[in-house]
Amino acid sequence: MGKRLIVLVVLQLIAIFTFSAGFFPQKSVMQGDAQFWYLPDEQIHMAPKFDKLVFVVIDALRADFLFQKEASNFHFVHELLNNGKAWGYTAYSNPPTVTLPRLKGITTGSTPNFLDAILNVAEDDSSSNLKEQDSWLRQFHVHNKHMKFFGDDTWLKLFPHEFFDEVDGTNSFFVSDFEQVDLNVTRHLPKQLGNQDEWDVLILHYLGLDHIGHKGGAKSHFMPAKHREMDSIIKEIYSSIDESTLLCVMGDHGMNDLGNHGGSSAGETSAGLVFISEKLEKYEKPIAQRNVVLPISELNENYEYLTKIQQIDLVPTLASLFNLPIPKNSIGVIIADFLQLFSKDASKIKIMDNYHQLVSVAQGYSEQIDDLTAIMSRMKDIQAKLAQSATNYDYSLIAIGYAVLIGITVITTASTLRLLRLTYTTALLLGTTMILSFSTFGSSFVEEEHQLWWWITIGIVGASCISNPNEILNHLLVLVCLRFVRGWNNSGQKYFFEHTIYELLKTHNNLQWVFNTLTIFAVSCNTATHDYFSFTSSFVLASLCLVYKANWSIVNGEGLPKWLEIIVFKSCSLLQEDESSDIYSETLVPLARLFFQASITVLIARILVHKYFSKKVGFFQDVHSIISSILIFQTSSANIPLFLVFQILSGRLHYLWTAYYSSNQAILMLLNLILQHLSFFQFGSTNSIATVNLTNAYNGVSDDYNIYTVGLLMCIGNFAPSIYWSLASSKVLYKSNTDKWSVFYRAKLPQFFFYCLFGCFLLASCIILRYHLFIWSVFSPKLCYYVTWNAFMNGLIGWVVEGLLVALY
Repeated sequence: MGKRLIVLVVLQLIAIFTFSAGFFPQKSVMQGDAQFWYLPDEQIHMAPKFDKLVFVVIDALRADFLFQKEASNFHFVHELLNNGKAWGYTAYSNPPTVTLPRLKGITTGSTPNFLDAILNVAEDDSSSNLKEQDSWLRQFHVHNKHMKFFGDDTWLKLFPHEFFDEVDGTNSFFVSDFEQVDLNVTRHLPKQLGNQDEWDVLILHYLGLDHIGHKGGAKSHFMPAKHREMDSIIKEIYSSIDESTLLCVMGDHGMNDLGNHGGSSAGETSAGLVFISEKLEKYEKPIAQRNVVLPISELNENYEYLTKIQQIDLVPTLASLFNLPIPKNSIGVIIADFLQLFSKDASKIKIMDNYHQLVSVAQGYSEQIDDLTAIMSRMKDIQAKLAQSATNYDYSLIAIGYAVLIGITVITTASTLRLLRLTYTTALLLGTTMILSFSTFGSSFVEEEHQLWWWITIGIVGASCISNPNEILNHLLVLVCLRFVRGWNNSGQKYFFEHTIYELLKTHNNLQWVFNTLTIFAVSCNTATHDYFSFTSSFVLASLCLVYKANWSIVNGEGLPKWLEIIVFKSCSLLQEDESSDIYSETLVPLARLFFQASITVLIARILVHKYFSKKVGFFQDVHSIISSILIFQTSSANIPLFLVFQILSGRLHYLWTAYYSSNQAILMLLNLILQHLSFFQFGSTNSIATVNLTNAYNGVSDDYNIYTVGLLMCIGNFAPSIYWSLASSKVLYKSNTDKWSVFYRAKLPQFFFYCLFGCFLLASCIILRYHLFIWSVFSPKLCYYVTWNAFMNGLIGWVVEGLLVALY
């Protein structure tokens, strides 16, 4: 059974990855450099409307950050908007709203490839390179313009260095840094603005605002100061350029209220965009900007302020203003407001050139349309169709992957029914699986999946309470713990509640750190009272964990009780001889590395002690407590007390399972599976890429960025509660003297059955709904999460880690 199951697991992963390779292929694009499509000889001799471009990207600059009174502190920009020297827009950013695909969009004018959202964090990825793909940067380069770039090094991954005369990239993923990451860009300004004859295009990409959002949300108390800093930089640039230079300031995407992005909510897709030049004052403002005083006092729940455009419309607009050919793959439409900068004949030529270029992308034919308004309308229609068109799916890979998964599912279903037979347990497992499986065909069910896990959990606990009325108090305690889990965070993508336990603790720091301290020591030292070595090692790990998490809060400007701040200072002083004012920041990485080294050392030592001296008594309990310490270390501070709730909950559930369910493995593993998913969602995660938390992905990581280390830490941080429950069952599964491998394989079968059958329905929904409006914003992210659950949680944690522990037992 064991060998067959391992083969099935490997084949299942191969099937899922094969399907994904067909579903997320790299988009085919037209190669080569664009030429003028309409009256090229006349266009070549046209004079550009601007000679130089300063292109400023403020990462995650949501539209209201620029235009709305309560949210914006861009006072100088407001002044320019009011006197007509700046034209403002809300630029719709196509999901996925992460930096790499958005930079592709705003430079090539094409719609993003969903796979780029995944490649966004792959620092050493080269498949996203735009060296051979046309863009406005490439057009500037082939027309012998001099470009300089400073900021987010994602640009340097996309574009070859030979495009630029000078570069200085900053890593975009160290989200703890609000200041230095922007100062590294700004420090170049005095030299560049003082020597403007050395460049034609100056690109600046600031990251601090995005980092603040990830740390503290859209309303973080760090936001106003960052707005003012960016506003002062815009003022400095504007004061140093003349009217022949166009200053373009924009966000690559927005953010939701939690400060995250990647999904398709209004906040994430609504980016601010403003064009600035003294020359613009000579022309009519955009209609939506006339008779409006900035900042706008009214709130707009869709974050639409002034004129709404497609973000990719920037590409043909820049190309026209600088008299360059529109990049080949662009599906942008020139912003109509800028046509007034051209003569009547010239504006017609630019519109017709844009029209013919769009038709070439659509692989259609040019209709004879004389009315320019009708042509603009026709271009918008073409753009909408192209934007909604799906990727070129590789149906052969999709078919192979899906066929293999169906075959594996049939075999697994037969094995599961043969093992469990038609019992109450089988009905529960099948019922849970089918409820979740059918939900994959509804976008709202995918977005609010946590609701299904919650009611399934309550239903099972309620049924257990009815069948065992003598244990009402234990069931009541279980329900109370579950209610705490449920109310701790926001989850799902449709509704947001301000009054969660998480938010309450963040505003009451003293209470939060009392609970954090209690949780860290209670969980770490839970099983370490039987000997001096166990207690000492657990206490040291707990102390290191507490000091690091508290130090991290200090570095990131979060409140901390005075007594804990004193402890942190004295602890950091032991690692840093120079008691400088920056002692906390200097010791952050060494503290994290010390914790990881100590954890691995203690884990190995405790395993050896159990294996050779303690006759395996308490083996899994000890190992689980050490792993739990690591999980707490990778968890956001306000979520840490949930592990104390888990500790109480697991104790009661294991007691009920042992006392009333005859140690039925299938019931335990079903409950384990349910709690893995319930806790994952109630930690604040969703099926959207926007809630992937990078906060703890850099614990112990310095400037020597490593995608594999960061990727592993990111997965541990995001799946911390699920890992806890995945390994929690081991404490009671292996108590008897039965064959450990038989127990291991029999325990894995019910969960593997769920992943196979659920996967068949999910993959079917992706195939059937591949042209659905929400395919890239809802169903594709869910497919990515499913792949991650199977590869990381089921494969690495469930089979490799737990299997290794069973082998050492």
